[in-house]
Amino acid sequence: MLSCGGSNNNKPQKQDTGKSDTARKTAVANFERKYNDYARFIAGMAPNSGSSMAKYDSIKQVKEHAVQFSNRWDEMDKNRLSLMRKWAKDELHPKVDENHNTFYPFSGPDFLHMVQFYPNSKRYLFLANEMVGNVPEFEKMNQAQVLNYLNSIEKALGDIFRRSYFITSYMGSQIPAVKGVVPIFMVFFARTGYEITNVELITIDATGKSVLRNQNPKGISGVRFTFCPAGKYDDVRTLEYFNTDISNVGTSGNGGLKARPEMVKYIEAFGKANTFVKAASYLLHYETFSTIKDLTQAKSISLLQDDTGIPYRFLAKDFSCSLYGKYTIPVKNFSATGHYQKDLAKLYADSSKVKSLPFSLGYHWQDKNQNYMLFVRKP
Repeated sequence: MLSCGGSNNNKPQKQDTGKSDTARKTAVANFERKYNDYARFIAGMAPNSGSSMAKYDSIKQVKEHAVQFSNRWDEMDKNRLSLMRKWAKDELHPKVDENHNTFYPFSGPDFLHMVQFYPNSKRYLFLANEMVGNVPEFEKMNQAQVLNYLNSIEKALGDIFRRSYFITSYMGSQIPAVKGVVPIFMVFFARTGYEITNVELITIDATGKSVLRNQNPKGISGVRFTFCPAGKYDDVRTLEYFNTDISNVGTSGNGGLKARPEMVKYIEAFGKANTFVKAASYLLHYETFSTIKDLTQAKSISLLQDDTGIPYRFLAKDFSCSLYGKYTIPVKNFSATGHYQKDLAKLYADSSKVKSLPFSLGYHWQDKNQNYMLFVRKP
């Protein structure tokens, strides 16, 4: 099983934590083992002892799914994730306190890449437009439905293996097939060395506090994962994901954050955080996203982003900046929209101030002209 700190053995192995379910329930409130059992199954990992999914072990398609998924994961870990972890250890963690909470706007269900950088946060807040969904109900599926579900998972994760980011329009067609982003998160938790102890559907009430969805059914759709490093039941963390439009007023002019002041309150109450932004369609460059830009800028102790995040000119005064990789014009989907930053290009032109970037994570996955910038708030 992979660990966030990296592992020389990336093959999915049976996990024996030495803890009974009773011990887990004692250590972790509301523990339900089905979440972890389901996560390991759809992630192509060997079942733990007593898993309800072990009955599918002998089925040819399940075996093929496990082999193919593991092979693709191993390749991704070798060529991308392990390089990210080493870079984080050498470059990121000496400059920031990775124990702070982590904020990830425009995230999708991308726990996978964020956790390579920030594996020690106790709380994570993700915001994006993909539907939340729910835990798959394997207990209600017949065998054909289960196998079809595994196929849908492979399709939904195709771009993460290939490109390193989700394409929103493509995810819009694939997410319903796997019943939302919840199962995608589950895969990433299992494959990065975590046990899921609880999954709760939540929303935000009028006062800006999270509550269970059944207490406020018309509120913003969200999910809270409670999880811990495998076997470490005294190290419980939470990740909350909300499906919400974080533009100022939405496409109709009466939506977005203006129509959801409770979401603004919740973001503000999350407090200071390390922020991560990648492959964000340059939305933070637009005045129509100025509210989330200002919220992000105000709450960030540090901000790790590519050039699709907050433009350099807004950060130069209050943050010190470390430059990595190569800065060039945006990829063709965005190159004609005026997002090229001349002031940032001038900084990158001084090679003495730019360090190499050993991984490509974002839109430049083909030409490798990837940039990342680490902004750290000045004292």
